[in-house]
Amino acid sequence: MQQQMLIEPDFAAIAPARRWASNHLEDAGVSGQTLDILVLLVSEVVTNAVAHAIPPVALLLAVDDQRVRVEVRDCAREVPIVKYPTASATGGRGIALVDMLATRWGVTSFDDDEERLKSVWFEVEL
Repeated sequence: MQQQMLIEPDFAAIAPARRWASNHLEDAGVSGQTLDILVLLVSEVVTNAVAHAIPPVALLLAVDDQRVRVEVRDCAREVPIVKYPTASATGGRGIALVDMLATRWGVTSFDDDEERLKSVWFEVEL
């Protein structure tokens, strides 16, 4: 199963994206702690995209018997990096959480018909 949602470049789009992902993951049979981790990580990568990406931004979910793959595509060339902020910092933990909780993650760049796209992706094994 693969699903796609377009994300508005607005922080108000984060909660609806999180709910959309949660609903589709539950429909695919994902539950419990795995669902909680996936929804957290979706929230983190969507937040990064809203804060730093160049529209259009799309959230993609692909679920099979072995894994869930989440991608956020946009047109920005900036690649996210793992940061380890201080305990008092108000942000900067998103990709560190992805790095710690996902089975694997990465960034892929590719050309679409009209523009150069970047995909920040992660996978969680089921």
